[in-house]
Amino acid sequence: MYARIHDMNTILAIDSDSNMRAIIGRTLQREGHRVIEAEDAKTALRLAREYRPDVIILDTALSDMSGLELCAHLRTMPYVNHTPILMLSAHQGAQFAAQALDSGSDDYLRKPFAARELNARVRALLRRSRKQQPDTRITLHLQADSQSVLVNNRRITLTPTEFSLLEYLCCHLDEHHTTASLLTNLWHYPDGSGDAALVRNHIRNLRRKIETDPDRPAVIVSLHGRGYILNARVV
Repeated sequence: MYARIHDMNTILAIDSDSNMRAIIGRTLQREGHRVIEAEDAKTALRLAREYRPDVIILDTALSDMSGLELCAHLRTMPYVNHTPILMLSAHQGAQFAAQALDSGSDDYLRKPFAARELNARVRALLRRSRKQQPDTRITLHLQADSQSVLVNNRRITLTPTEFSLLEYLCCHLDEHHTTASLLTNLWHYPDGSGDAALVRNHIRNLRRKIETDPDRPAVIVSLHGRGYILNARVV
């Protein structure tokens, strides 16, 4: 289960500066929002997965990852890949604002900013978000006793290896998995060993069974240089 409070917008504020997080928190809480805070990318990813915020406010300067990199990563995560992101930065140049938008953010706000401007930007992002199309991802329900999966209530029988692969992806929804990491973490090959073709073949077979169009996969998605990630609702 993920943590949400009904009838209250949840805002995730990501900033390495505790004073800035406090300012954002006080400003938005006065508007009736629930604000959760993260000081680094690692914490932000965990909170995004756990709380599935309605808006993410992200500073460009973090200790463990740049805000631009984190924004791009959030755009690949199920549950928050369409969440509005407001990027904050002390940079004044138009070129940097363009980079922020290109990384996947929906809006850009320069520091320092007035409280009323922050509130107005958040209100606009929430209005825009409510007009978005409903979630069209497939729903997966794994059934270990029969080694099968319900894909939108349609039962599909899997081989034991296919089932273990899909189960592993379902248990790590917000992570990318390279062929090397799957060989090591799922099939327990020593680092640097194992045949990458093994992973590709099982991924291909799974796609043939669960994808609407296996040639244009939308469920088991592969991103160049990052690996595979599962894009589905798991119940």
